Order: sequence, then structure tokens, then C-alpha cells
Amino acid sequence: MIEVKHISKYFSKPLREPGLKGAIKTIFTHKKIVKKAVDDISFTIKDGEIVGYIGSNGVGKSTTIKMMTGILTPTKGEILFDGKKPYNSKDRKELLKDIGVVFGQRTQLW
Repeated sequence: MIEVKHISKYFSKPLREPGLKGAIKTIFTHKKIVKKAVDDISFTIKDGEIVGYIGSNGVGKSTTIKMMTGILTPTKGEILFDGKKPYNSKDRKELLKDIGVVFGQRTQLW
């Protein structure tokens, strides 16, 4: 069973102003922009269920899948595969034997 409980993922990057002056200013200031990629998603997939994860561009589908496979760690929340966390280094190697994910364009999958 896969349990996704209230996961969120935020990315931060430095605030950059345009031009050479802005680039130099960025070196000395620590202002950051926080981008919300995934915000409070929860669902459960029971053993034997087949699901589709669809949505428009930029809504966090790939980020959610990357967190579920352990590539990314959630900022908040918890993901469990049969009680194990995929982003925990001890559990990840064992879980990767049972997980398969393909990223790419439709034409690459034909």
C-alpha cells in the first residue's frame, strides 16, 4: 500500500535583479524567492489498484512522483510504501527493486 500524507515541496532560489548591477547585488544579499511546487497532497493506493496521475503542466505531478521514488525529499508530510519511507537511505535501496517509473515525452514511450 502507498500512503501519501499531506506532502508539500517548496524550492527556494536567490532573488535576482536584472542587469550587471543586479547580478553583483545578488552575491551580497540573501533574499530568496520560495516557489511552491506541491501543496498539501494526500492519497492512498491499495495493493493491486491501478491509478493514473493526470493534470495540466506545472501542477506538481513530476515533483510528486520524484518524492514518491525518493529522488526528492518532501518539505512537509510523509510518504510510505508498505510502512517504509522511499527517501530514507536504508529503505530506498530495498524499495527501488519494486518501483518502476518512466519520465519523458509521449513519443519516447511509443
